[in-house]
Amino acid sequence: RQFYLSVAVEVSEAPVQPVSDFLGVDLGIVNLATTSLGETYSGESVDSVRVRYTVLKASLQSRNTKSAKRHLKKISGKEKRFKRNANHVISKQIVQSAQRHLSGIALEELSGFRKTVRKSQRERLGKWAFGQLSAYIQYKAAIAGIETVRVDPRNTSRICSQCGHCEKLNRKSQSEFRCRSCGFAGNADLNAAKNIAARASFNRLNVANEQSLSSNPTTSVVGI
Repeated sequence: RQFYLSVAVEVSEAPVQPVSDFLGVDLGIVNLATTSLGETYSGESVDSVRVRYTVLKASLQSRNTKSAKRHLKKISGKEKRFKRNANHVISKQIVQSAQRHLSGIALEELSGFRKTVRKSQRERLGKWAFGQLSAYIQYKAAIAGIETVRVDPRNTSRICSQCGHCEKLNRKSQSEFRCRSCGFAGNADLNAAKNIAARASFNRLNVANEQSLSSNPTTSVVGI
C-alpha cells in the first residue's frame, strides 16, 4: 500500500569554458575536502555519525535476529542518504567556488587509493563515499560548463608547493606541513591541494606543447 515516484531528469551540459588555472581539491578524513584556495569542508561531524552507525550495525549483526536484520537494513538506508546529502552539499559549494574564480577543477585519481594508506585508516576511508563525492563534483561541473581533470595524487602530500622539494618527513603530522628544504610551513591539506592544482596546470601545458609540436615539427619547446 505504498507508492514511490522515481523521476529521471536529463540536464544539458553547458559548453566547457576555457580556463587558465585550476582549483585543486584534496580529499581526506579530518577534512573531507580542501581546495587550493584554502576552503575546507570538515569531516568531524560526519566522522561522528560514521562511528555511531558502525557501532550500531556491529551490535545488530551480532544479534542475527529478524528484527535486527530489519533494523540493520533501515539504518543502512539512512547512512547512505546521509552520505549522499553531505556529498551533494560539498560538491555544489566546490563547483560554485570554481565558477566564481573562473577556473577548472583538478581532482585526484582515486582508483586504488585504499592500497596507499595505512591499514588502520582503511576502515575510515572505506566508510566515506569519496568516489561519490568526486563523481558529484564532476557532473555538477559539467552542467556548469567547468572543465574537470584528474591527476595522479602520488606524493602530493609530501611535495612542497613552494619549492617542489619532496620528502616524507615534510609531512610532520596530519595537519602540519613543513618543508625541510626551504622551511615553508602551512596546513598539510592546503599544501596538497595546491600541488594538485599545479599538477593539472602542468599537464595542460604539456598537452599544449605536444599539440604545438605536432602541428609545427620545427618548433622547439623548452620543458619545465
